[in-house]
Amino acid sequence: MRTRPPGTGVAVVIALTLVLILGVTAKDKPATVAVQGRVFLIDQSTSALMVDTKTQGRRLVLYSVNTKFEYGRSGKARESSVDQIKETDYISCTGALDDRERLIATHCLHRESK
Repeated sequence: MRTRPPGTGVAVVIALTLVLILGVTAKDKPATVAVQGRVFLIDQSTSALMVDTKTQGRRLVLYSVNTKFEYGRSGKARESSVDQIKETDYISCTGALDDRERLIATHCLHRESK
């Protein structure tokens, strides 16, 4: 008959409890997602940008008055607005996904394409 070292059962229960708690905590916190690529379409009436990405195809990015826009590169960016974005600009937006997999942007950094 095989015997387990004392305390093994308790250790397994504690480990499983931690995994479940951390898994639930991670699901409660919305993940920050980034969409990067070239601006394909700007629709100011619906506050939306369509971005051509290299790996994910075209992605819809929604913005609001709370979205912070910057122009330039991350180290030397200056404040901007959606009015200064042009089609074919390179853009990198971060935010959370909604239930329809659209990015709700909180920050967008754009610059002219090479």
